[in-house]
Amino acid sequence: MIEVRVLGPVEVLVGGTPVPLGGRRQQAVLALLVAARGRVISVDRLVDQLWDGAPPPRPLASLQAYVSRLRRTLEPRRAPRAAPQVLVSESAGYALRLPVEAVDAWLFERRLHEAGPSLETLRETLELWRGGPFEQFADEAWARPSIERLTETRRAAQERVVAALLALRRNGEAVQAARQLTDEEPLRGPAWRLLALALWAGHRSAEALDALRQHRRRLAEELGLEPEPALAALEQAILDQRGDVLERESRGATAGGTVRPAQLPRSPAGFAARDAELDALTRHTGGLTVITGAGGVGKTTLAVRWAHQVAPRFPDGQLYADLRGYGPQDAPTAPGDVLLGFLAALGVPAHRVPPGESGRAVLFRSLVAGRRMLIVLDNARDDEQVRPLLPGTPGSAVVVTSRDRLGALTAAGARPVTLSGFDDEQSRAYLRDRLGPGADADPRARDVIVARCGGLPLALAMVCARAAGFPLAAVAAELTEEDGLDAFAGPGYDLRAVLSWSYKRLPEPAAALFRGLAAHPGPDLPENAVTSVAGPSARALLRVLCDAHLLTEREPARFSYHDLVRSYALELPDRDASVLDRLVAHFLHSATAAANRYVSYPRPDRVGPVPADVTPEVFATPEDALAWKHAEYRNIMALTGVCDPLLLGPWAYVLANYQQDIRYHLDDSFDLVGRALEVAEREGQGWWSGFLSYLLGRGHIRLGQRDQARHYLELTIAAGRATGDPLRLAHGLLGWALATIGATGTPDRADAEAAFPYAREALENYRRLPGGENDVARALVPIAWYHFFQPGGRAEADRLLHESLALHEGLDNADGVADTLIHLGRFRHASGDPAGASAAFRRCLDLHDDLPELEIDALIGLYRVYADTGDTAAAGSVRAEALALVETARYQDVERLRTALGITAG
Repeated sequence: MIEVRVLGPVEVLVGGTPVPLGGRRQQAVLALLVAARGRVISVDRLVDQLWDGAPPPRPLASLQAYVSRLRRTLEPRRAPRAAPQVLVSESAGYALRLPVEAVDAWLFERRLHEAGPSLETLRETLELWRGGPFEQFADEAWARPSIERLTETRRAAQERVVAALLALRRNGEAVQAARQLTDEEPLRGPAWRLLALALWAGHRSAEALDALRQHRRRLAEELGLEPEPALAALEQAILDQRGDVLERESRGATAGGTVRPAQLPRSPAGFAARDAELDALTRHTGGLTVITGAGGVGKTTLAVRWAHQVAPRFPDGQLYADLRGYGPQDAPTAPGDVLLGFLAALGVPAHRVPPGESGRAVLFRSLVAGRRMLIVLDNARDDEQVRPLLPGTPGSAVVVTSRDRLGALTAAGARPVTLSGFDDEQSRAYLRDRLGPGADADPRARDVIVARCGGLPLALAMVCARAAGFPLAAVAAELTEEDGLDAFAGPGYDLRAVLSWSYKRLPEPAAALFRGLAAHPGPDLPENAVTSVAGPSARALLRVLCDAHLLTEREPARFSYHDLVRSYALELPDRDASVLDRLVAHFLHSATAAANRYVSYPRPDRVGPVPADVTPEVFATPEDALAWKHAEYRNIMALTGVCDPLLLGPWAYVLANYQQDIRYHLDDSFDLVGRALEVAEREGQGWWSGFLSYLLGRGHIRLGQRDQARHYLELTIAAGRATGDPLRLAHGLLGWALATIGATGTPDRADAEAAFPYAREALENYRRLPGGENDVARALVPIAWYHFFQPGGRAEADRLLHESLALHEGLDNADGVADTLIHLGRFRHASGDPAGASAAFRRCLDLHDDLPELEIDALIGLYRVYADTGDTAAAGSVRAEALALVETARYQDVERLRTALGITAG
């Protein structure tokens, strides 16, 4: 049994016994999670709040240590490898998963919501308090919103106790309880109202009038305000001795009389594709909800539709205000002006409205205390604009819409609902709802429209407005012909203007980054790449852009533009061209670091020094390096299309092993190397021309295209001899030898003998070069095949293959080991040693268990061994495994593989 207590000093009891919670920051982690009321808090937000925006050098390590120790405290009996059930990791953050009854603050608020007027329940609920909420953190900025909310809720509960005593005619107790409240908060109007009622009900009218006058003097002296209308009306009723008023007020009648505002705007006629969000909002009706999303994503439409659906649950009325946080006007609506409208709607005469925002906020909270109202605050600019408009007590529901994430409100307990664009099916549903059955009359045109709008409801609405009276095909053709955002501009609407309202609110550093990053041609950007552009402030600027919904964090630390938002950004002036150059530098040098980590033999630097302030990735293991390259490959290839042409050679050099030996992106390799070769030949770069010809040759070797491979390798050999470059010459010679024996099967005698002089010359060159052990190991393979076909040469072939294996193993070169094992398996099979062949192929599979493309040739070799030995069951099992990889893995020589597995084209 876990009990977490925050209504006083933060403490935890397990099985009824207090347990140590560690130091102040570790306790603060628990307190923050309690304040979030079960919602996930991101790691970034925890770090910011724990260290007040100035974290130490390795804050994540410290945070993880705090969480780990708290887990041991909260779940002392959890098995070592069992997943945590109380303090859980979710969505790049942490959350506290406990029943409401286990946390005193959560239980307090729920009981009050359900308590009704029961005096016994109210008093029992108030007994949960042991002091000030989050007592040891009273001075922390992150704790203040929760402290204020809980304290206000407690005050409202204490006032409900007085009202319950009055309803039971226990007037003496009511006077005593009310005096305690007025002593604690002498400016709080509801407490004075209750004191006056209790005195009046106890036949102490003079004291009741004196209490109200005392309250009036305090307000005038300290705030320059008049009492709220309800108190003035009560004072007059006491003077007139209106018994009916006393009876009604003593029974808990609403202070504001019978005024019931109904301010919701008309619900939109066209509404589609948000049923899941509506259901989620309805299931959690109550409290504060913040709906955020990009401009044009449908926040207002959702909020208003939901508000109309749940309005019957709020018998005291609905208030609505457009806060104009994002729009063509320069200034958002001031909270004081909104409060003026709300107070008028609640029946407060103009001459009774306080002149300042703070006074109006106090009066507003007093009037809605104890009422069940629905308040919609649309198009908010920021947290500060919203905070004065919130009720101070439970019972009412507030829904806020904003392009900003309103992080402070969310941290204080607001429930966030983030709207994204429609998927394709939701977009089609929207068109059907707006255009009727005609939306499906021309599916091809409809789908063109869906694709062009990119799931943005505002764009779809603009298209629907244009489509009235026109066939869909004409609208689709118009969208296709018009560039960028021109398709979404016309009389009365312009998507550029909508997006500009968010853009103009950005601070200039964030605006400059928004403009610059839009030139990135890839699908998304990792945070580390942006750091190479914006420096240490990258994370803060990205958060600003995400809060404005101009960027989307589609997964932790990865950011992307909506296509239409990118089009808008690309149209903006003053874009810094160096942003793209720095992104290219970040990815190029990160790719270089990755290649140097997963390629086990030494490689000369062909890229050059890292530019100042660019911070490329650092990789702890080869697995980390490969994982990064897998994740960033689409970004990398996109950048090779826009980089300085002189960088194409370095890109080809850095990517060669990955594209040709690991993931078989051979088409990409041929395209990149071909473009780089054109530049090298145009610029007279002899070394690069020879190297790039070699890459084309080795790529064709991978595909078993020996004639094409030898053509390019002859160019490499010629370049090596002409430039006196022994390494380039040796690479060309060895490549020619490997092309001749073939990479996809057992060679015949003629090919092995033709390859031998090339391989031998290559080996001689490699042995004269420092650090050439990897290339020596590769050159031994075609020489071994030559000896295989010579009389009495199989022992020498076996020795050479094992020497190749030993060299690769000494370099910890798993890929080299696997390549030699393929040849060893074929050698054993051809020598009549099926057990040795099977062992070699099996060992190769073990080395490549995480790279399916590299397993196929080993599986085919194993299949042939089993088939030739008559083990049909084993052959069938391996064949099925290989066929599955042929269909799913990335491998371009598919027909050769299918033929090897006994599948013909017919």
